[in-house]
Amino acid sequence: MPTYVVLGNWTQKRMEAIKEMPDGLKGATETFKKYRVKPKVLVFTMGRYDLVGVFDAPNAEAMSKALLSWSSQGLLRTETLLGFTPEKMVQIVNGIQ
Repeated sequence: MPTYVVLGNWTQKRMEAIKEMPDGLKGATETFKKYRVKPKVLVFTMGRYDLVGVFDAPNAEAMSKALLSWSSQGLLRTETLLGFTPEKMVQIVNGIQ
């Protein structure tokens, strides 16, 4: 199952309603389940990004649907990276001809 790293930033709309974030987090969890996306790590950060998440998803389409659904409320902007485990990266490198 592919791994995705999601970098997120709150929008002004979220900041104006930051006290509602815990309820929004519950809703996001339900959205991810709907698309079979499994959160591995979710941390809130200081600096350039407000949150960083690591997720497993069956494919890019499922990940895209989950993130589009989550972001469609206008509360979060995301940047998504495809990640590789160390084992997968070794496999990729060993496949270079």
